[in-house]
Amino acid sequence: MKTNFIIMGCLFFSPLALAGQDTLHYADFINEMYKESDMIKAKALELESELLRAKQTDLYFMPKVSAESKYKSDASRGDITDSKITASSLIFSTTIVDRFKEKNSRIHSAELSLLKEKESLYKSLVENLIGIKYYNNLEVKATKLEQTAIDLYRQIEGRYLSGIAKASDVEQARLLIQKIKTESESINKEIELLKSNIELATGIAFPERGVNLPDSIINKINGYNINEKEIYNNIDYKLLNEQANAAKFNAWQQDSLVQVSLVAEERYNNSQRIDKDSWGGIQVSVNLFDYDKKIASQTGIKSYQVLKTRMDFKYKELLAKMKSLQLTINSNQK
Repeated sequence: MKTNFIIMGCLFFSPLALAGQDTLHYADFINEMYKESDMIKAKALELESELLRAKQTDLYFMPKVSAESKYKSDASRGDITDSKITASSLIFSTTIVDRFKEKNSRIHSAELSLLKEKESLYKSLVENLIGIKYYNNLEVKATKLEQTAIDLYRQIEGRYLSGIAKASDVEQARLLIQKIKTESESINKEIELLKSNIELATGIAFPERGVNLPDSIINKINGYNINEKEIYNNIDYKLLNEQANAAKFNAWQQDSLVQVSLVAEERYNNSQRIDKDSWGGIQVSVNLFDYDKKIASQTGIKSYQVLKTRMDFKYKELLAKMKSLQLTINSNQK
């Protein structure tokens, strides 16, 4: 029961906060686990991708330059080449603030996704190491108990040879030894199963010398105080919140009202600049009505509402788990 309580405690705090206080060997295994995990590599690449995407927003004012050339053949004028070079730079938009807010939310989402993957691996490792630690303690006790049973068997056997004990007493002592050995074998199988769970989750071989789980981690789990406000620090909950915000800010950008840009256009005819058709100035675009953009905005708001609903469900789910954990604590204290 105590083991189950400790494992349940891992649901409500970030075990990554404890990693810095571990023994060197334990910390090395954690670092190796993070280094070899393909899922963590994938999440890290997603974060890099999001940071690259963010540059599009940060440098929204960077000029966009395009060139166009048309070749025409005219019977009277001969071959003609019309060329055009256009440069434009966005200097204002009614949605530029929302664009930056969406960028920040998307980056935070990618960071939380990476942290969530690390935490998931860490929790799996801690839970299995706790199991190994307790089964190792049981194995030590079983070994001592087996030795005690063997000593008892020898005493009874000696008394039987002296005619003091019965044959049934000897048989019972032998069966006790066999039962303890069977239990020891079961304990060893459980330990090997937990080790294989770690290998499956981390993708690296479990060290032959084992991984020492510091008592400080178990002490902190045992000393965990339930606080409903901690739900807001749950990574899943925070991730949903950032995803919802990103969807909302994106939706608000879909139906932009005004955009102001600096525009310059150079026209050439057979490599000769056409002064009267070349110009530079400010271009103002006003979106009076665009049904497609309004639908895109409404669709984005629906996506936001879906994510907010998932947030509400996640809160209720975590609260229910927290109450269950509190009942477990109360039961263990009786």
